[in-house]
Amino acid sequence: MSLRDDLLAIRTAAGDLTPAAVVDAARPKGHPLHDRFEWNDRVAGEGYRRQQARELIRSVRVEFIRPSGEPSSVREFHSVARETDTRAYDPLNEIVDNPLTRKILLAQMRREWAVFKARYEHMAEFIDLIVGEAGAAA
Repeated sequence: MSLRDDLLAIRTAAGDLTPAAVVDAARPKGHPLHDRFEWNDRVAGEGYRRQQARELIRSVRVEFIRPSGEPSSVREFHSVARETDTRAYDPLNEIVDNPLTRKILLAQMRREWAVFKARYEHMAEFIDLIVGEAGAAA
């Protein structure tokens, strides 16, 4: 089984793919993800293991072909806010196919873009970089 399949199985069993669910599922020594975590509490605690789980989830990528024919890849799982003020990771295809989660992800993208822009727009090269990247993507 692939890492993606292991994470999807955890999501199915737990109801949501969260760092805590991944750590809990991987806790038994026989689990395929067990060796990806630091279990020695003298070295790292539960918070660190949840950070390891976040990194593991974010490491899964899916490949696609751009309209230009160039291969590319994006993260498979994205963190989406839930109605209960919690967050969980969902596969990108499910997010895009659901109007509500798509709207949530686009709003998150806008916020992240605004933060990025505010951080770097004072640099003269910022506009050149953005225009250059937009031209390269077209």
